[in-house]
Amino acid sequence: MFVAAFLVIAVGLTIGLRNVHIEINSNPLVSVRLPLNVCKTSVGDASEVPVGLPSTIHVRIHSESSGMLAFYADDEGLIEVLAPKGWNCVAAIGADGTSYVHVSPLGQPNPTSNALSAGATTEAITAAQTSACVGCRVSLACPLFQMTANDAAYENSQPCPLTRPTSETTTTVNAHVVEFTDPPGVHGDAAPSGGAYAAMGVMTYYGDRNSDGSWTETCLLPPSDTSLCRAIVGNFKSRYGKQ
Repeated sequence: MFVAAFLVIAVGLTIGLRNVHIEINSNPLVSVRLPLNVCKTSVGDASEVPVGLPSTIHVRIHSESSGMLAFYADDEGLIEVLAPKGWNCVAAIGADGTSYVHVSPLGQPNPTSNALSAGATTEAITAAQTSACVGCRVSLACPLFQMTANDAAYENSQPCPLTRPTSETTTTVNAHVVEFTDPPGVHGDAAPSGGAYAAMGVMTYYGDRNSDGSWTETCLLPPSDTSLCRAIVGNFKSRYGKQ
């Protein structure tokens, strides 16, 4: 399936724009408009067409981060993410509505796998959503959410194909949102992960078949940029945590 394939091979994020409060530390929040970069987007359905997106997005953010970040989105605005300013991005939208955005530094080759080699200094911000594809969201979320076992489609197919590594740390925000971190050298639910840097992420799961699917984001930056990852992941959680 489209998103499942993305979780294995990384190539490189709805429509309603919202003001977001991002908590990093005690520094004051400032109200700014950050640039929105529209990524080159491949589509799996010929009927998919780009939409008119604004050139900037209003956000309240800690002053120390306001000059370092920008928004990136697919050309339909399905997913919008914060990432360091001046990076490159690619996106894709599948025929089934699943999509992803991948943002990385200029000149950095796209990883050929989400399982990075030990010591790899890859940096990336990635995000994906499963749309209404029930099997996609169950396969994505089953390592982190016990409730996936109660999903009828899941029970009628097969056990969870993935296992969460024991060294992956998780924080349950609520029954439907989990934050996680994969330490250096550990490939887990973060995509990508396993390289020289810890990978920080967040994932949602709602068993309701009428929900907007499962959403996930990974922030992979050097230790010196941990505060940026907190802002990036916090923004994504605020935008998509109730999907």
